[in-house]
Amino acid sequence: MQYCIGDVHGCAKTLEILILQIIRKDKNPEFYFVGDLIDRGPDSKSVIDLLIELNQKNYKVEVVRGNHEEMFLNAYTRRVPIIATNWYKNGAEQTISSFTAKYNLNKTVKDYIPEPYFNFIYELPYYIELEDYFIVHAGFNFKLLKPFEDFEYMLWTRTEQNKYEFTNGKKIIHGHTPISKEQIEYIASNNSSDVFNIDSGCVYVNRNGLGYLTALNLDTMELKHVKNIDMLA
Repeated sequence: MQYCIGDVHGCAKTLEILILQIIRKDKNPEFYFVGDLIDRGPDSKSVIDLLIELNQKNYKVEVVRGNHEEMFLNAYTRRVPIIATNWYKNGAEQTISSFTAKYNLNKTVKDYIPEPYFNFIYELPYYIELEDYFIVHAGFNFKLLKPFEDFEYMLWTRTEQNKYEFTNGKKIIHGHTPISKEQIEYIASNNSSDVFNIDSGCVYVNRNGLGYLTALNLDTMELKHVKNIDMLA
């Protein structure tokens, strides 16, 4: 079966629990992620390592690029101090500290993040098209004649998504904007819904209704939520 997982944001232990729960129930799952694997949470490195390990064990794993991956890529390719990048303001320190205990913000991102991790993130597509779904981080700009070419919109929009003729009857799965798991459950139970936000704000443990990592079974529309264990107070 196919499973789509919301914004992980460096919460590796929580993700591992969710993956194990799925594997115990389904011997041959396929995993899709809406992006924002990294930043804010404590162990972005282990999140990527886990996905690489799953792939090496012959599980299908596909990830779309999120705005946090984009900020990382931009910072990595610039020869400027970490503190001078936009990424620094959006969770860079947590990600860098998952690679090394000691770092200097006046050095560059390349000084601390090994190239294979850059390559992994660089290769992430902006969206994935499946038989019945499009998976994207934030959404599509259907005001354009070519909505699948507006990559910035796919990463950053917070405009409520509606399905249009461009999708050819396929539903849209996205993350980026945290909503409560109760809202996610309501939308998933609505048979008329064409757009599904599955970002239950895993990293935001102190915000009411958030602090969960969500997986949506794309074949049955069943939801699975795991409470964040990486950032216990």
